[in-house]
Amino acid sequence: MKPLVPGIIGMALLAGCAQVPTSGPVVEVDQAVPDVASTSFVRALARPPRVGMSQTEIVQGFLDAASGFEDGHAVAKLYLTPAAARQWDPDAGSRVYGNGTETLTATTQTEVTFTATQVAAISDRAQYIPARPDTAMTQRFGLVQVDGQWRIADPPDGLLLSRAAVERSYREFQTYFVAEPGGILAPNPVLFQSSQSDVTEALVRSLLAGPGAWLAPAVITGFPEGTQLASVSTADGIVRVDLSEQAQQADDVARQQLSAQLLWTLRQVPSMRGVVITAGGQPFPVAGTEAVQPRGSWPQFNPDGLVSDAPWYLVRSGAVLSMAAPGTVAAPVPGAAGVGEPPIRHPVISLDQTAVAATDRSPEVLTARTEAGARWRPARTTATSAGGSWDRTGLLWLPDGASGAQVVTVLGSRDVPLRLPDVRSVQVSRDGTRVVVVAGPADDARAYLLRVDRSTGPPTVSAPRQLPTGPVRAAAWASATQVALLVEDPGQPAQVATVDLGLFSVRLLGGPPRARSVAAGPGRPLLSGTADGQIWQFNGSTWVPLVAGRQPRYPG
Repeated sequence: MKPLVPGIIGMALLAGCAQVPTSGPVVEVDQAVPDVASTSFVRALARPPRVGMSQTEIVQGFLDAASGFEDGHAVAKLYLTPAAARQWDPDAGSRVYGNGTETLTATTQTEVTFTATQVAAISDRAQYIPARPDTAMTQRFGLVQVDGQWRIADPPDGLLLSRAAVERSYREFQTYFVAEPGGILAPNPVLFQSSQSDVTEALVRSLLAGPGAWLAPAVITGFPEGTQLASVSTADGIVRVDLSEQAQQADDVARQQLSAQLLWTLRQVPSMRGVVITAGGQPFPVAGTEAVQPRGSWPQFNPDGLVSDAPWYLVRSGAVLSMAAPGTVAAPVPGAAGVGEPPIRHPVISLDQTAVAATDRSPEVLTARTEAGARWRPARTTATSAGGSWDRTGLLWLPDGASGAQVVTVLGSRDVPLRLPDVRSVQVSRDGTRVVVVAGPADDARAYLLRVDRSTGPPTVSAPRQLPTGPVRAAAWASATQVALLVEDPGQPAQVATVDLGLFSVRLLGGPPRARSVAAGPGRPLLSGTADGQIWQFNGSTWVPLVAGRQPRYPG
């Protein structure tokens, strides 16, 4: 196994036109995976045991019946002995296995062994925790006869759920916490049962319980320690949240933060028009808002971290151009970046769109302000801007060397150890709490989600979770809760996939011919650059040619 080496650097930096085509080839998209976070769900009918069922049929029937929640698992308990039914705890966590990976084997007359590939677990905080690839799951069931019929005597506590059962039985929601250092919000995904009609109180309680263990080091909360929910009620779309008296200890900043957390969390309730917060039954004044905080309050905390009308950028003839929207004209950015001398490639645009980093032919990383008269400045690193990104604090993150083993020493920069070899792309989320890293051999690189911890000073990166796709060429953040990947399965043309970061659901979207890159932004169309110098746009069902250029990029 290769030694573990520093994988990325975070670097703090100081200070032609074409019409969009109206015709052309269209690339059709394969049928996509259904949206598992929709408000509708399919009810699975639990079937009671039949007379004469075999040992394996009893175990299979139990697993099927236990995968639904509408009846409190009453039917599932019919597959157990009376004593086991009284002792079984279905709420003791869940293990999730891949669809079609399970087998049941009668190892003896009184024992059935279940084997499968585990893909995840659902924690006691209702979070979907991906398992390491190829994790094996084995569970033995002991059976006895009760009145001449086989029944399970020792069921494991908790549930064994197929991936399909999880998608059928759960809906994904987000609770929101403040990115560290204090700034915009970061999402913390949680799962609620699909049969749960009103999630308002559950969302507030989950928010007050705090973030999951994985995200916790990267975020803070405005709620004072010990704050609990006294009551929550809704009338005419106004949600009234009464917190315990501890909330009154919050200062002005914390009151704004916890208000933003509540409003953004409760926005997922379609009927919510506003929120009234009280504490200990007393008014809870918050600077900058009225007693009824409207649904659209606190836009400055937007977890997507980018305005919806932000332009996107491309390279043409070695210059960086910006494009506000389809149908507009691509225009050179102000300063050296828009001139094309020296010709550059792989531009990375800061979130506030005031700076650009790119690589020239040498190759050397250059930086410049996006203002008239600005000149390129060398970044003094042998890294490349290909696969780099900017975070919201102004740090430029670059992959470390061709093999992932290079230690970069640049004044004002530092190494961020990353326990992955051959790092190729480092895409920091726009809230700054997470990073998607593409790492591995060129023909078999994979995408990983890692946490960024800034609580004790310079950022550290840890806790990798591999995203469930094949080989990956490029990555981009589509929103605070979704990433876009350019995947290249062996023998198949490259295509774009989106990955939801709550249930880790993958949706394949096809791609343009000879796709080489992907660009994504919240509320913005997916883009892909091709080997022949064309940029294509995904319009929701098909890929269509958009404009001549290479390496499309949204800010960040």
